Formats: sequence, C-alpha cells, structure tokens
Amino acid sequence: MRHEYMKLVPQNITVTFTDIHESPSSGESLSVCLERPSEHGFDVAEYILPACLLKKCMGFQEDEEYGLRQFVKNNSPLIWEMAREDGEIIADPV
Repeated sequence: MRHEYMKLVPQNITVTFTDIHESPSSGESLSVCLERPSEHGFDVAEYILPACLLKKCMGFQEDEEYGLRQFVKNNSPLIWEMAREDGEIIADPV
C-alpha cells in the first residue's frame, strides 16, 4: 500500500511511500516514489530505503534526480517513523 508523504508544490511532485517490507536476508526496507505529471504520463523517481538506492528514474534530469535523492535522504527518518505508525510490516516470501 502507498501512503502520501507530501506534495512539493513548486515542482508539482507528489511523494509517497510503501509499507515496510521485511526479508530474512536483507532486513527492513520501504520504497519512496516521487511523481510529477508530464505530457506523456508521469515522471517518476523511486528509491529503496534505508540505502536510498535508486530503483527507477524516468523523465527527471540528472540534476533533478540528485536533488530528489538528497530530499529522500534528508526526510528518511520521518518517512520511516510515519511508515511504522501508518502501515504494517509485510514479510517478504523466502
């Protein structure tokens, strides 16, 4: 399930995050997705926390992606806190 974190108004970017997933091999993780409407659908950047690993990026320029990555890193403690409060921990199949 995706939960809305915030909307970055000047850039028209919606930030969402998933429930926490738990795997015996890799521990806890969650996905943070940033989307903005574009002419052909949506520009998307998706990161996996806690490592802030870029999973997918379409439509954002390199400098924009760098700024989004910094935003996700800076906000990751609050995103984790909200994920623990709002969602559930989902065990990934082995």
